[in-house]
Amino acid sequence: MRIDLTDKERFALAIQYEILDALKPEEGYGKHSESLMSGHKWIYDDIFRLMSENLPDEKARYVLDVLDLYRDLTISFGHLENKSSIEEYEIKFPGFDGNHEAELLNFARDLLNYHMYESVLHDNELDSHSQTTEIYQRMLSKWSELGRPRAPLTKETIQDILAARRYPGNE
Repeated sequence: MRIDLTDKERFALAIQYEILDALKPEEGYGKHSESLMSGHKWIYDDIFRLMSENLPDEKARYVLDVLDLYRDLTISFGHLENKSSIEEYEIKFPGFDGNHEAELLNFARDLLNYHMYESVLHDNELDSHSQTTEIYQRMLSKWSELGRPRAPLTKETIQDILAARRYPGNE
C-alpha cells in the first residue's frame, strides 16, 4: 500500500504516535512519530503495514447479501413445524475461506465485532477452510430467482436454496 501524506497529516499522525508512545511505551510507537516528523516516507510502509486496503463496495455488498440469506434461512428454520429432510447444520453459515477469501472473512469478523449479524455469526468459527464463493453465488442466484423472499421462508424455498449449494450435475 503506497501512502502519501501531506505535512499537516504527517504532523497530526506524529503527535498521535507520541501520545500512544506515552501510553504504551513497550509498543514502540515513538519510532513511528520520529519517522513521520523526519519525513522518511520510505518507512511509511512499515508504519502502515498492518492496515488493509479498503474492501470494495461490491465485495462488501456480496458479504451482506450472503449473511442476509443465512439470517433468513436460520429464522425460517426456527419457524418450521416440519423440519424433516433439513438438517440444522445445513442452515448454519459455514464462513469464508481464510486462505482465499480473507478479506471477506475479515469483514464478517468485523461485522460480528460490531454486533451485526450475530444470529448468523456468533457460534461459527467463520473460517470455512475451503472456498465458498461459487457455492454462495449459486445460492444467491436461486434466492434472486425466487424473488429474494424474506423470512419466514417456506420449507420448499429453504430446500430450493440449499439445493443450489451443490455443483450442477452433482445432485
